[in-house]
Amino acid sequence: TYDASGNPAVVATGSSGQILTSAGAGAAPTMAAGGKLLQVVQGTSETQLHSTSAADDLISQAITPTATSSSVLIHVTLYFGIHNPNGGITCFRDATAVGATTTQYHSSVGSFWGADDFISRTQTTNDYTILPLNWTFLDTGISTTSATTYKFSTSSYSEVFFNRTKYGTGSGNSRSTITLMEIAG
Repeated sequence: TYDASGNPAVVATGSSGQILTSAGAGAAPTMAAGGKLLQVVQGTSETQLHSTSAADDLISQAITPTATSSSVLIHVTLYFGIHNPNGGITCFRDATAVGATTTQYHSSVGSFWGADDFISRTQTTNDYTILPLNWTFLDTGISTTSATTYKFSTSSYSEVFFNRTKYGTGSGNSRSTITLMEIAG
């Protein structure tokens, strides 16, 4: 609506922290439902790992949701040296794999990403190269207000280079990050 001078008239006002939505021209705004960002937590890891174990924990972060109806938006950037052969990456909410519930990309159930020679050895590559793996997922099944830990682990890797190159060691290689955002339900 507009006043007599043609300026927009205030039909309704919100209070601090509210997000208002509109049902269209002439309709009073209402408070938005769901989708609001409630909190953000972030963890990092500069731990360098060269392992031949089939399963290694790479990075983790806890979040305590404020409502059982909330979801958690997960974003991770993991850094791997090239020539990581034959494996997958799995995201866990506590002990439950999330993001993939059936075999995807690799033989490991729950792996959301897999590699058979991450950057093939047959390509012209540099064994001193680190590349990022980015992944984002909205976990809608948390239903808790207890502290919940998300972690990323390898599955079935015969060898892994995390936060480092194949031949490089020492400081300054890379820093992987995990960001968790609580989204109102």
